[in-house]
Amino acid sequence: MAAYMQSARENVREALKHIFIPYNLSNILLGASFLVLKTVPPICTWLFPARDDLGPCSLDYREQEILMFLVLAVFAKTRRASSMHQYASTAYLFSKAANFILFMRVDPRFGAIFVILCLVAFLIFPKPAYSGEDTIKFYSPDNLEEALALAKGKRYATYLLMEYYTAWSPDCQSLAPVFADISNRFNTKNLQFGKLDLGRHPATANKYRIDTSGMTRELPTLILYENGREKMRRPGYDVHGKVVKYTFTADNIARDFDLRDIYDRSKAKVKEAKVETAKEGVEEVMDTSKDKTE
Repeated sequence: MAAYMQSARENVREALKHIFIPYNLSNILLGASFLVLKTVPPICTWLFPARDDLGPCSLDYREQEILMFLVLAVFAKTRRASSMHQYASTAYLFSKAANFILFMRVDPRFGAIFVILCLVAFLIFPKPAYSGEDTIKFYSPDNLEEALALAKGKRYATYLLMEYYTAWSPDCQSLAPVFADISNRFNTKNLQFGKLDLGRHPATANKYRIDTSGMTRELPTLILYENGREKMRRPGYDVHGKVVKYTFTADNIARDFDLRDIYDRSKAKVKEAKVETAKEGVEEVMDTSKDKTE
């Protein structure tokens, strides 16, 4: 019981630490701004004019309807969220959109001020980038082409799992800790992990047929190369050429790209190579001893 309580306290402490990160705190305040300003006196009586059909500091029917739609939209969009980061990003986006609509209904000037505050928060408090440990190599287009060309000449199987991403995509940002964890778990001599920023190299996006527009469903894209040739990618396409939505969880990636089997085979190959090297060393020593005896 004591261990459970200790674990719970640590989880709460960790959650509070993340909440008070400027990025999260600013988005929470913006997402709750209309509800707080409209219902908390004396701010509500000062900002919002009184109505005969509505009590002071109360939400009207349309405002309640918009907030309920917000809850349902966030729930629908985050059913398959792979992490709390992805859930929070979606909740922030929809809550700010709902607040903009609510402020615009009251006064367009309020809506304009809210948009300005969102832009200021976006510029001053950007989403923190993942800074944990990983075994990922960052490629430029030239380096990647060179690595793939070298892999094509290998006599044994080599694999490279590439993440193609952009810095502005929330889904790419949410994948960062997941991809880092996978790289730490499965990285071997013959199974490597890499990333390439398509925002900086749009020609590479065209080459690998990855859409990087604002409404794309192909960011991020993971491609597994076997001996320098594409073996599999996610998200994939259906028979009509449309993108099939993919949920980037660690379990899904490991299963669909068969990383466990590749990892086990790679480790076995390394072990065999060490055994062969050891045998050759023993045989060389024996031959040397024999020569000395003679």
